[in-house]
Amino acid sequence: MADIHLRLQSLEQLYDTFDPAPFPDKALDRRVEAYLVESAGEHGHAEPVTLVLHGTPLIEKSLGDIGDAIHAHFALASAQAERRHRRRSRVGRIAMLAGLATLGGVLVLRHWLAMAPPPLGEVLSEGLLILAWVALWRPIETIGFDSWESRIERGILRKLAQAPLRWHADACKPMPAS
Repeated sequence: MADIHLRLQSLEQLYDTFDPAPFPDKALDRRVEAYLVESAGEHGHAEPVTLVLHGTPLIEKSLGDIGDAIHAHFALASAQAERRHRRRSRVGRIAMLAGLATLGGVLVLRHWLAMAPPPLGEVLSEGLLILAWVALWRPIETIGFDSWESRIERGILRKLAQAPLRWHADACKPMPAS
């Protein structure tokens, strides 16, 4: 099990300051979210992670709320990523059908252009073939490669949504409020 260490001096560091919701329901700060996602991504997809929170005893009192906030944030992010993946897959399948239709049309036109005079017919024929492959490029990229990357991202978000939280008290004293 891999540990991801997060050091906090105050609760405000964890949450997005522009979110007007009360503390447990606030969105995580973008830098905290990016750090946690990047750190979880460094470990194998099957390797579970534990979030180790370092901080002052004052923060320890809010440990339950912090855990709930982190889990809720990544559960929501995971659900959003799942919806994006389904939408992209649907668009990719439609684009693949359009690309295959374009390829079919191009092959018919190329057969017809074979009767055209050689220099012009050959140039148009090759141009149409390039058009057909370009029409297929994005659907193949979406279905083949983007879905792989999306699967990794969704796995990381699910892992963080379920990661246990462990407390580690800092040896240093909290800074006095000014």
